[in-house]
Amino acid sequence: MNDRIIRISALILSAFLIIYVGVQIAGRREQQYTVQTVYDQTVTQSISVEGVFVRDETVIPIETGGVVTPLYSVGTKVAVNTHLGDVYSDQSAVRAQYQAQNLEASISALQKAQSTTSSTDVVKPDTLNGQAAEYVSQLLAARDKQDLSGLASIKSGLMETLAKRAIVVDGVENFDGRITQLQSDLQNVQGLVSSQIHSFTSTASGYFVDHVDGLEGTMTKEYLDSMSASDLQDWLAGYTGYQADQSAVKIVGAHRWTFATVVTEEQMQALSNQSRVTLRFPGAGDVTCSIADSVRQEETGLYKLYLEGDSVNQYLLGSRVQTAEIIIDEYRGIKIPKEAIRFVDDQMGVYIQAGNKLYFRYIDQIYETTDYILSYPYYQGGADGKEYVKMYDTIVVKGKDLYDGKLVE
Repeated sequence: MNDRIIRISALILSAFLIIYVGVQIAGRREQQYTVQTVYDQTVTQSISVEGVFVRDETVIPIETGGVVTPLYSVGTKVAVNTHLGDVYSDQSAVRAQYQAQNLEASISALQKAQSTTSSTDVVKPDTLNGQAAEYVSQLLAARDKQDLSGLASIKSGLMETLAKRAIVVDGVENFDGRITQLQSDLQNVQGLVSSQIHSFTSTASGYFVDHVDGLEGTMTKEYLDSMSASDLQDWLAGYTGYQADQSAVKIVGAHRWTFATVVTEEQMQALSNQSRVTLRFPGAGDVTCSIADSVRQEETGLYKLYLEGDSVNQYLLGSRVQTAEIIIDEYRGIKIPKEAIRFVDDQMGVYIQAGNKLYFRYIDQIYETTDYILSYPYYQGGADGKEYVKMYDTIVVKGKDLYDGKLVE
């Protein structure tokens, strides 16, 4: 009898233990959470377009039959009657001209250095070292910006500084012998430079461009005004590509330009509350423009859109037809998946895991899609005293029975 009672008790105890363990395992499974680290993201609302640049352009023909050598880089501002460049008979004459210019610059630098260091002013070595370092920095900056318009001036200044240093630090007495040799070389080279055919000068003031594309007299504001939106769309579709022609140069007379494009009714509505937008060109950065005008074509519902800008650089001056993004708005914030969002007292937020506890953090919504929300990227608490979700927080995406201060394993 006693054995039977013991067996029954053992069975009951075993069943209880099985049920207890099962409940604990199930409870542990319910406590499992899916978490992820959140980061910031930038969302851009934009319209992809293709358009044409229209500018105030003056063409300056060049007599061909030789090698054209402009004296200025694209985008340099010049005045009327400025000597823009020369035409030489062949490449050897061009090389001779460059050699002559380098020799003249070298002679001038040595003469200035010799004259300065022989005066009563004391030139300190540290000052010269600093000047040399500054010129090297300018050279590197010019290389990085791909702007060599000031290269001759930087080179001349560096040569003069190094020559002064040779006298002050290295004890060189003078450069008389070197100057004499350079002057002799210059005389020999100047005999080859005489094969210059002619020079050309500017007939207008503005920004220099070392070529034309053949549309300077055709693609004008008046011509654009005569076109419907469909006409402009067809013209852009038939454009065969940029044709740089160096038989002439041009002067862009004003820094303001027009970028004309075609947009749909829906796209125009997205721009209706905008007075200024950003044009983003591939590989050329952003340019701020104003919406100057828009003309609707009744038959098609298309709009001819005029954007005006005043930025000047080599890319813009050397372009005619370009693709671009019209940036309507940009939003940067912490990306929160919608499945992670919880509400506490009708306030939207998420639970974050910090150590072995969960904490509720508010969301300051600035943008929303069907899948996620962007929350303003606070780096500290908000001005209202609330704690908001921050970049790199570990948020709970899936989980049950969440509350502020809850302990988690």
